[in-house]
Amino acid sequence: MKLPRGVPHPDALAPAPLYPPGEGVPLARGPPPSHPPRTTDADSVAHAQADDRVDVGLLWRKIGLAGASNMTAAMVTNPADLIKVRQQLERRLPNADPTSSRPRTTNALRTLTHMVRTEGLTSIYKGLSGSLLREISYSGIRMGGYDLVKSTLVKFAPGADPNGFGTKLLGGMGSGMVGAAVANPADLLKVRLQSPAAKGTLRNHAAQIYRSEGIKGFYRALVPTTIRAGILTAAQLGTYDHFKHLLKRDFPQHFHEGIRTHLVASGIAGFCCSAASNPIDVIKVRIMSDKTGQYRGSVHCAALLLKNEGPLAFYKGFSMCFWRLWPHSLVSLVVFEQLRKAVGMTAI
Repeated sequence: MKLPRGVPHPDALAPAPLYPPGEGVPLARGPPPSHPPRTTDADSVAHAQADDRVDVGLLWRKIGLAGASNMTAAMVTNPADLIKVRQQLERRLPNADPTSSRPRTTNALRTLTHMVRTEGLTSIYKGLSGSLLREISYSGIRMGGYDLVKSTLVKFAPGADPNGFGTKLLGGMGSGMVGAAVANPADLLKVRLQSPAAKGTLRNHAAQIYRSEGIKGFYRALVPTTIRAGILTAAQLGTYDHFKHLLKRDFPQHFHEGIRTHLVASGIAGFCCSAASNPIDVIKVRIMSDKTGQYRGSVHCAALLLKNEGPLAFYKGFSMCFWRLWPHSLVSLVVFEQLRKAVGMTAI
């Protein structure tokens, strides 16, 4: 290319450009990248790193769907939950009356038989209103907020693996503790309604607690409740999330995104959360049902349990805890996944 007379070339040693201005340069045609970008497990994790804003509408929809799925599960498992609470309230004291008609063992069948004989057949659904209130609030937040907490962990901890088991456990622990802290009043009312001496409606119990203890009375046993919720949700959602993707990755010929995979993964999660949460669940139930001030706190309650009833007291009601949490996990997680699919959300 010729330059106007008197105008030196910018670089005397540089060759003239191959393509004059205005004609453009052909696009390079290279091979496609050998490794596609890595995707994450949940939609919120994928968007968190690109956009710091939280989609509040999406969060509320997830909370609503999670609440609905857990309410469905509660209607199925309320009898098992009630028997579990009754077993955990049983005390083996040195001066216990051997002639008492109250069952002195934690056998589920004896507890159920005694309850039906003394309170009637309808007693197996005692406290259902409290259970439903608890599920729409506590379980709605802990399960619906799981994706957000997990994506927040990845955003603020750059080295965190969004697909790592540890990230999923921490995500479940965080969402569970937040849900329990917000919904502690509903959890307290559920336990009070399920106790053997409970009379009246949910509203009556709420008014009684407020008159005798004020607002702080609704936050009795807050510490063991939040700890228990963190452990349970980490073991449930973290395990479910991780094992579901392991099954799809390692056994693709047998497992893909569908009800079969959801059932197997939720079954594993149900056992894990039962075993992990039962000890703190016993402490929580004892403190929530204590109307005489017998326990000064979680540590004091645990010490008295160990002293008076032995180490196995921490696993009172485990069989019914399992038979409640295992089907509860099956129903709630499968229904939640199907509801997400129905409204166009990605799976957990």
